Amino acid sequence: MYPILGCSIFSLAIFLERLFYILKGKKGVLLDFQRRVDELLNNPNLEVKGLKDAIDMLIEGKTVSLSRGIGALSLIARVSTLLGLLGTVLGMVEVFRNVAAGKLGNPEALAGGIWVALLTTVFGLSVAIPTVFMHGLLSSMISRIEEEMLKLGEEVLIRYVKGKA
Repeated sequence: MYPILGCSIFSLAIFLERLFYILKGKKGVLLDFQRRVDELLNNPNLEVKGLKDAIDMLIEGKTVSLSRGIGALSLIARVSTLLGLLGTVLGMVEVFRNVAAGKLGNPEALAGGIWVALLTTVFGLSVAIPTVFMHGLLSSMISRIEEEMLKLGEEVLIRYVKGKA
């Protein structure tokens, strides 16, 4: 149960840190992206292919920065599910150990193992399900910011090509 509790705490901490970072930094990320693209446009020797590659690299760098730690949420969701399953197996091992010890007629001895099995499954899933949701929410937010940068980049490229023609 303690490892599952630890997974819960880590997942909430990662989610809150990334959520505030993304919400606080979205406008700044887009402004910084626009500023850096404008700097690229000031290079008179830049060709369209070079500008496109530079914009793609900027988008990738910003996306990587926003996504830092998001993969850990996916890992925590999988691990907490497996820890719940491990608790289930250990609980059932306890039940069968009691059966083997001749405690088949003792309902308390059997119920204790089944209780542990079910409880760890519930806690493992109670951490995994919200963590999957948190991962999806943050990934969606990052994708929207990435789409905005791609749209800005395309607009810049179109203006640049028209200006060169």
